[in-house]
Amino acid sequence: MTTRKRLINFRVTDEEFLRLKHASSMTNSRCLSDFARSAILETARASEPSHDANGSVSEQLQAFDRRLARLESRMSRIFDAIAEAKSATLSSEG
Repeated sequence: MTTRKRLINFRVTDEEFLRLKHASSMTNSRCLSDFARSAILETARASEPSHDANGSVSEQLQAFDRRLARLESRMSRIFDAIAEAKSATLSSEG
């Protein structure tokens, strides 16, 4: 096994942390670090030019699934923001 020597550090909100923990447990990752490492490396691998332009069907489905998950996350944040704005408007009117 290759020894890991480098450390990548980034901050997340409490909500982002809970989402990552949930996603990590759903994929049966050993720990959150393993989950984050895998997710980041998959994203990096997907952005690299491929020798096979079409890739395998499995790879294409995995890439589509990752894009769909990112879209779902972004849409969820948009809906949450709309709900908060609506709630704030109703509170100020009442």
